[in-house]
Amino acid sequence: MDENKKDEIGHEHHASDTHETAHAHEHAAEHTVESSSHEHQHEAGQHHTHETAVVKTSGARVVKAKKAKKAKRKAKATEAKAKEAPKKKSNKTPYIIGGIVVAIIALVLIIRALSNSPAPANVDNPGQYGKSDVTFYVMSQCPYGVQVEDAFDPVMTELGENIDFRLEFIANENAGSFQSLHGAPEVEGDIIQLCVQDKYPKQLMRFVTCQNKDVQDLRGSIEKCAKQAGIDAAEITECADGAEGKKLLSESIKKSEAANAQGSPTIYINGQAYQGGRDAASFKRAVCKALKGHPSCESMPVCSSDADCAGTPGKIGLCENAGSKDSKCNYKDDEKISLTVLNSKDCSDCDASQLIGVLSQVFLNMDVKQVEASSSEGKALIKSMKLEKAPAFVFNGDVDKTYAWTANPRIQGAFRKVGTSMVLVDEATGATYILDPAKRQELEKLTGVTKGDNKPQIDFYVMSYCPFGNQAEEGIEPAYQLLKGKADFNPRYVIYSNYQGGGPNYCMDAESKYCSMHGVQEMNQDIREICVHNYMGDDAYFKFVLAMNKQCSASNADSCWEKVAKSVGLDAVKIKDCEKNEGLALAESELKLNKALGVSGSPTIFIEGAQYNGDRSAAGYAQALCAGFDVKPTECGASSLAKLGSTNPAEAASGSC
Repeated sequence: MDENKKDEIGHEHHASDTHETAHAHEHAAEHTVESSSHEHQHEAGQHHTHETAVVKTSGARVVKAKKAKKAKRKAKATEAKAKEAPKKKSNKTPYIIGGIVVAIIALVLIIRALSNSPAPANVDNPGQYGKSDVTFYVMSQCPYGVQVEDAFDPVMTELGENIDFRLEFIANENAGSFQSLHGAPEVEGDIIQLCVQDKYPKQLMRFVTCQNKDVQDLRGSIEKCAKQAGIDAAEITECADGAEGKKLLSESIKKSEAANAQGSPTIYINGQAYQGGRDAASFKRAVCKALKGHPSCESMPVCSSDADCAGTPGKIGLCENAGSKDSKCNYKDDEKISLTVLNSKDCSDCDASQLIGVLSQVFLNMDVKQVEASSSEGKALIKSMKLEKAPAFVFNGDVDKTYAWTANPRIQGAFRKVGTSMVLVDEATGATYILDPAKRQELEKLTGVTKGDNKPQIDFYVMSYCPFGNQAEEGIEPAYQLLKGKADFNPRYVIYSNYQGGGPNYCMDAESKYCSMHGVQEMNQDIREICVHNYMGDDAYFKFVLAMNKQCSASNADSCWEKVAKSVGLDAVKIKDCEKNEGLALAESELKLNKALGVSGSPTIFIEGAQYNGDRSAAGYAQALCAGFDVKPTECGASSLAKLGSTNPAEAASGSC
């Protein structure tokens, strides 16, 4: 995913394809794109991610300002504090959360300008106003999670006595070990903050916002932030380093999964998924809905941003005099446009309904028409609009006058103009089905897919230390054990050129052509795993990879791998020789496949040349492969497939790197 587009998501996806989206998680929207998080998004969320989740908005309740004078007098202190707060830098790592466009679209609806909240009101008996339940599902090093925590801090300062606040963490647990999108340091950070929450819940927010000033060193800031929060650093360290901390994270992961939190941040306020603005005023307004008669809530303005004016379905809500006592919501119709969706009946994985639903949430006055690619109208559309893949999305009308287009110009990068029409680019929609039969055959030749040979093929593109790629490998391995010799299993690797500007920290070559997201040691490990597969076969490959996933990391793979290889009976000398003499050629071959197939995230999986978006489980992979047989073997029987259902209970997470 393009780095700038990832930065627009505001969400890192860990998992799913409603997609995985309009988590638009890394991570859309909230993953209101996931996938549109995962980041992404994650991360998509969010995460996207993956996967596309449809953006849902709720109307803000109009509150009369009964005590505006008192609130105005005390607002200055909070305003000064907000201006002094350091700005956070977004992490521009390109996590894939589903379709890029969902992330951008979700951004239009979710990311709003920060506004200040009034200073705390004097409340004699906070219990009389009731309680508001707030839960943030986050990753401790996710920049978007950090942003919402910091934005919520003044709300806790003002209304904390009336808020039941909890942090839960998005990660994976498998056989007692934990994985998170940003690696082992994030897992450690999750545990540290859970220990504070468990032992000092009232001081949690003060501790977390202190740690947020340096999220890359959560371990190193324990003592400083514990002192600032007035808690015992030794007690927190003891908890974090022992079984107690691991138990807290395990329980937290289960809560995140139960809430279907697929991207960071996923927010629930008063039992409802929150999709409003991520500023203090918007958070406060949502919290106040559960409080009765609280003086601070009574003084809230009607709206602080357009996000607070989303109560009329099909209308664009605009906040007039935002943040003032004279603020009000005005509603208008969006610009009228039409969308033609071109699809092919020959494509089994081209369901466009999800993305159509997301687009309908963004362009509120849109007519939709669907056209079959093989029809005369479809052929004419393919030619005139220069369409290469299905499904394709062609807009007519004044798209550039719609609210989504004018409110955030960055959305324009997801379109290309053809005459008077606007076409969503394939990179944005995630379309993979090639409309030209000759080009389809050419791609099948490049990838080695042979139709009609009764031997289905799975190509799985991963990064050797992307946690979601590792999960895919661990889910595919049982399917391999079931179908070995009857299906082809081809590990592939995701490679970027000039990643993060290139250089030796990420790239294996002087020209920075062959780079990996988690560093050069990951890139080197990718090559070693290809070497094992090429020279030692499938069995050796899976043994080596699964052992490496458990025993080594992207920070020590170069010094760790040889011991692991020997422990599973592999010829380390042969692997070294292959890495040294064939590494660049192997990397070039992988990069060529990446470009041909449009691969940019880990994992990306193809079965018989078609992109796979099903369950990331052993049973899911096996069922998809079994569908590719002309004559199914006995291993594809219901009883055999049923046994895979419980092989790996933590396997189904669906985020992407």
